Amino acid sequence: MSGETTVRRQQERHWTPHLIKRLRGKRTQAEFGALIGVPKNTVWRWEAGQTCPDARYAARLSELARQEHFLTDWQLVGSMTLLGDLESAKTDIAKLFRTSLQRTSRQLAE
Repeated sequence: MSGETTVRRQQERHWTPHLIKRLRGKRTQAEFGALIGVPKNTVWRWEAGQTCPDARYAARLSELARQEHFLTDWQLVGSMTLLGDLESAKTDIAKLFRTSLQRTSRQLAE
C-alpha cells in the first residue's frame, strides 16, 4: 500500500467520540485541543458526541494519529458479518457470547 493510499484511508476514518478519547490519551482536553488547533470545549463536544470534527479537523486528527502510530497494529478479531435480519443476528451474537463465557470459566477453573 502506498503512502498516499494510507494517508487517504486515515483521512477517511470516521472519528467517533471513543476514538478521539483514545487518541487524546492522558493529555488534557486543552493540551489535545492545542495540538489540533481547537479550544478545549470543542474537544469536549467531540468526546461527548455532541458534534463531529469537520473534514479539516478530521484530517488533523488523522495526521496526529499517523505521527503517533495510533492503532497501526490494531486488528479486527472475533468479528462476524451480519447478513439477514437483526433478530437472528442477535441470537447468533448471544450464542457466541455464551460460548465465550463458558470457555473463559472453564479456563479459570483449571
